[in-house]
Amino acid sequence: MPEATFVCPQCKTPMSVPEGADHITGACPSCTSGFEAFFFPALYRPREAGTAAATLVDHTEASCYYHPQKQAVQVCDGCGRLVCALCSIDLGSEHLCPNCLSAGKRKGKITSLENVRTCYDRIALSLAILGIVFYFVSIILAPIVLYISIRHWNSPGSLLGVSRRRFIIAIALASLELLAWLILVLTLILNPGSHHHH
Repeated sequence: MPEATFVCPQCKTPMSVPEGADHITGACPSCTSGFEAFFFPALYRPREAGTAAATLVDHTEASCYYHPQKQAVQVCDGCGRLVCALCSIDLGSEHLCPNCLSAGKRKGKITSLENVRTCYDRIALSLAILGIVFYFVSIILAPIVLYISIRHWNSPGSLLGVSRRRFIIAIALASLELLAWLILVLTLILNPGSHHHH
């Protein structure tokens, strides 16, 4: 019979399970983080070909780690715990339990999850305000503000929800800056020499 192993939930170091043990606690030899692990007889049976879900359904003693009353249908790829359909979070080819999902998100290890979001509405508004403070650069900043605002109008804003208020203010400020430039240029063109010599 092959030796049963499981991985440390923190550093993923494989450790062997004492034969016949159904519950062990201890510390990982690599990262020294403490753990408590529960094992099921299914762990010691030779692996048969077939999906994980089918294998687990055959063994009635397999219940979800988080919901003991529910039947496990999947093995978490992060910690190896058996989880029910409710707890199995499908990330492409990976299946993770809620714990591993939040741990992975915290450490930024799960690339398919968005950890940081660019708030284009804030960028547009900041540039528009900068154009007012440093008026001479507003001729460059105002078109950039308009481009960002229109291009990212439908981009999700902060994680709290979409509010286009900043975009609207940014567009208004940028439009005023461009209008001011237009008036300035027209004034210079139409009145090239406002003071006439006698």
